[in-house]
Amino acid sequence: MDPISKVNELLEAGETFCLVTVIAPGTADISPGRKVIVRGNGTLCGTIGSQHLDSAIREQALAALGEKKRRIAEIGDTGRIFFDVLAPEPRLLICGAGHIALPLTRFAGDVGFSVTVLDDRSDFAHPSRFPGCTTISENFTIALRDMPLGPSTYVVIITRGHEHDVDCLMQILPRPVAYVGLIGSRRRVSFVLQWLEEKGFSRERLKDVFTPIGTPLGAESPEEIAISIVSELVCVRRKGKAQARALRAAVGIEL
Repeated sequence: MDPISKVNELLEAGETFCLVTVIAPGTADISPGRKVIVRGNGTLCGTIGSQHLDSAIREQALAALGEKKRRIAEIGDTGRIFFDVLAPEPRLLICGAGHIALPLTRFAGDVGFSVTVLDDRSDFAHPSRFPGCTTISENFTIALRDMPLGPSTYVVIITRGHEHDVDCLMQILPRPVAYVGLIGSRRRVSFVLQWLEEKGFSRERLKDVFTPIGTPLGAESPEEIAISIVSELVCVRRKGKAQARALRAAVGIEL
C-alpha cells in the first residue's frame, strides 16, 4: 500500500481517518516512519507487523478520531507513535438564498468552510450576492439528486417554504452528511418531520436533524441567527454532535 495515494483517495472521498506513524521504534524490526491508516470503522490499511500491535494501534487511533485530536503515545515494543487525525475540507451547503444566507456565507467562510448556495431562484442564487461561494440556481430536488454529499458536508436548510424543506430533506437524509440543520417555526418543522416520517424515514434519522437550528443564543436578527448557526457548525466539527446536543439540552431544547 502506498500511504500517500491512500491518504489522497480517502480525502477525496470525504472520509476522516487517522494516519499512524512510528516516530521512535522500540525494536529493530520496526523502521521509523512506518505508516498505517486507521479508518473510522476500525479498518486498518497496512500493518505495523503483528496482530497484537495492530490491535493496540487501532484502539489509540479510534480514541484520537473520537476526540478529533492528534496525539503521541508509547505502545509496547513499537515505541513512540504519532496519531494524526486527517479530515477533508469541510463543505457547507446552504439550501435557500434568502436574507439569512448572506451573513451565513460570510461567517462560515471565515471559519474555514467551503460554501455552496442553492436556490431555485436565479436572482437569489447569483454569484454577485455571494462572492467567494459556489452558487447553483436549480430546482432543489434535481440539484441535490446528483450532488456529491458525504461525511465532510454540512447542510443548512433555510428555504422560503415547507414544501422546499421537504424536497431538500428527501434528498439529504439518505446520505451520510456530517450535519443537517433546519430552520422554521415549531409548526412548520413539525409538519415537515411528520410528513417525512409518514414517507418512511425513521424517527431516529429525523432526530438527527438539528431544529430549531443553531446554538441557543437568543438570536433575532439575520446576522445573529447566522452566528448561532455557524457556532453550531463549529461545535459539531470540533467536538461532535453530542456536545452540540448537550448545549441545546442545557436550555431545554429538544427535537
